[in-house]
Amino acid sequence: MRFNTFLLLIAFGFVSILGAENQVKGNFTVAGKAFPITHVYAFAEKGFFDPTKDDVVVLLCDAAVPAAGVRDPFERRDLVKADKLHCVQQTINSEKQVIQFKVEDSHFKMPEAGGSTYQVFEAKTFDAKTIAGRSYTKSEQKSFEDVPYTYDITFSASIEPKK
Repeated sequence: MRFNTFLLLIAFGFVSILGAENQVKGNFTVAGKAFPITHVYAFAEKGFFDPTKDDVVVLLCDAAVPAAGVRDPFERRDLVKADKLHCVQQTINSEKQVIQFKVEDSHFKMPEAGGSTYQVFEAKTFDAKTIAGRSYTKSEQKSFEDVPYTYDITFSASIEPKK
């Protein structure tokens, strides 16, 4: 009987560990087509405006991103151009403000990127280890080529340390 109890405890512990994994739900819509976001990655980097504090980069995509492509957009460029990957990226400073965004889709000749008060992050959890909340556009946005896009995504992710 003790052995069965031991196995049961191990199984519950394993399920608990799995439940702590990154979670994401929402859509990135480009030119009227919605892409369900299924993968989230987060990593720290030296603060852009305040180098004494870390910024957190959150990458939200509809497919798995190769390890090299998580931090390097050039490594995922071919997948985006081939319409196999669609991503939203936000860089969030220590005050929980989006200081840079990027949206990647094959409709855009170049990724849409920059700063905008229409790209929002509402924090639920934001500490040195975890970031969770909602990232969204306040209204429909248009690319430089006049391609409309929006996103509304909730997520929770472990923050990988700076490299």
